[in-house]
Amino acid sequence: MKFLSSEISMFQITFLRGLLVTLFLFSYCYFTKASFFIRAWKDRFVVTLRSILEVVMTYTFLAALFNMNVANANAILQLIPLMVFFGSFYFLRQSPRTYEWIAVLVGCLGAIIIIRPGASDFNFFTIHALIAVFCLSARDLITVRLNKNIPSNIVAFYSALMLTLASFLLSEETVFFAEVNNSLFIFYTAIFVSIGYIASVAAMRFGEVTFVSPFRYTALLWAMGMGFVFFGEIPKFTTFFGGSLIILAGIYIFYKSRENKNA
Repeated sequence: MKFLSSEISMFQITFLRGLLVTLFLFSYCYFTKASFFIRAWKDRFVVTLRSILEVVMTYTFLAALFNMNVANANAILQLIPLMVFFGSFYFLRQSPRTYEWIAVLVGCLGAIIIIRPGASDFNFFTIHALIAVFCLSARDLITVRLNKNIPSNIVAFYSALMLTLASFLLSEETVFFAEVNNSLFIFYTAIFVSIGYIASVAAMRFGEVTFVSPFRYTALLWAMGMGFVFFGEIPKFTTFFGGSLIILAGIYIFYKSRENKNA
């Protein structure tokens, strides 16, 4: 997506990618014989609200990603587990365990070390990333409220469909795949996004929120590696140190939960 941003606009990218993602997810739902009709009005409202948050989150994060280093933009997203953790405690009435408190707070500390508030590496688009954090946290929390009988791929399909329609309406002009020099990049992102949609929905619906959330910290490690390989972005010492804390937090919570049958 960051490579493509120098060639076409953000809305054009999300529209072309959305077409493929929607097609992939529709095909998957069709072959698995999942029903596209959601009966309960409450579930319809949750799916709609979740899709709206998905759209806002996508646009704000991509705006940050296109104007910041890959690792820096993803570092701000590491605040999500903490927000989801406290949100689940107050709104979902889940009782956090001691080791979950420790893991989330240590991971958040690692993220703050990487972010280094006030550093020159961050700019106005940091606000966009923070808005994305809020939307993504709220999206995950309301996903837990969905009826477990609704397939995760259906929920993902409607999110992709709304994003595609919104991108089409916001695009100033229509762009076709043949007009994009790196059109294969759009295909690659569509595959990964499709998998990510279904996996994230399933994780929040069937996993325990306080257990699932800390695994988001690993996204920063991927961002650091990809930023270096594809854009030559060399992480600073604080990024490595904060990343180490994040890794330790993830290993710790996994170790403490290995005997939990639900996990």
